[in-house]
Amino acid sequence: MLKRVFLILSVTILLVINGIASAERGEIKKLDIKYTAIVKEIPKDAKTVEIWLPYPQSDRYQEVYNIKVDSPYPASVHYEPEYGNSFLYVKINNPKEKEIRVTMNFLADRYQAINKIEPEKVGELEGDITQYKLFLSENQYKAVNKDVQKIAQDLMKDKKTYYEKVKAIYDYVYDTMEYDKSVPGFGTGDVGRACTVKKGNCIDFHSLFSAVASAAGIPAREVSNFDLPFGEVAPNYCKVGFHCSVEVLLPNYGWIPLDISHAKKGRGTKEFYFGSLDNFRLQIGHGRNVLLSPPQKGQRLNLVSSEPYVEIDGVPYEKTDKDLVYKDRITVEAKLQ
Repeated sequence: MLKRVFLILSVTILLVINGIASAERGEIKKLDIKYTAIVKEIPKDAKTVEIWLPYPQSDRYQEVYNIKVDSPYPASVHYEPEYGNSFLYVKINNPKEKEIRVTMNFLADRYQAINKIEPEKVGELEGDITQYKLFLSENQYKAVNKDVQKIAQDLMKDKKTYYEKVKAIYDYVYDTMEYDKSVPGFGTGDVGRACTVKKGNCIDFHSLFSAVASAAGIPAREVSNFDLPFGEVAPNYCKVGFHCSVEVLLPNYGWIPLDISHAKKGRGTKEFYFGSLDNFRLQIGHGRNVLLSPPQKGQRLNLVSSEPYVEIDGVPYEKTDKDLVYKDRITVEAKLQ
């Protein structure tokens, strides 16, 4: 029988971004998160199984630490420089098992993100903007088509400042889109569908914002999150979902979060979610058209997903599952006092 490999890691990487002095940390949620990835029905003739899991990092709104990995095979952490994402990676040569489980358990402190945006202090995007090419360009998942260009052109007609342009796009998506998962095709971030159906979930809302922003010359990037049950305290482990939000670049402020779909659902005011976020989430990655690390052999991924990504012999493998749960540590700590 194989001995299990335990990897204990402590991540305290804090991202320092110029120009966000107005950013404040609000209320804190102290989390205990457990993620088990399950690869099922592994073929007898499989030569190589590769497993990637999203690996959360600390940033200005969250601290991730005491990461423990329980795996039957050696696991390692890899960083991809394009969007700055990290992944836990396990590679198995000539597997003998029919099923493989990899568990990652970690603690996290997530704060409310409070940004007080003063319109007159938002600058203009000047100088060399080639550094933002990644966030302004089309890719296989983000279409900046004629419809999107027309929307951007109409919205920008009477806008004089960069701030007014960003706010106009935010207002457009909020006013135009309905949070509705009853119509098939939602949840892929298909911009063409969003323009015509005008219904969808968080991915569709923020994909539309990102595409229109690109057409208007405004850098924006999707953000992937573990989604926690809103407004609840979990003394025992309960299920965690997935949520997509977006960040927009505001000169003199840096990358500022927006959450249009949560605003539309009434989880908070429209004004609050323009720059601020609740703390019922944990950020796990950025970007669309994502290349993993080490690079996968299959096509790039739509987003950094909460699902495990697996390839067997270089081919994407879908017989996978996960058990992703969390509990609030504050209740446990209170009992110990």
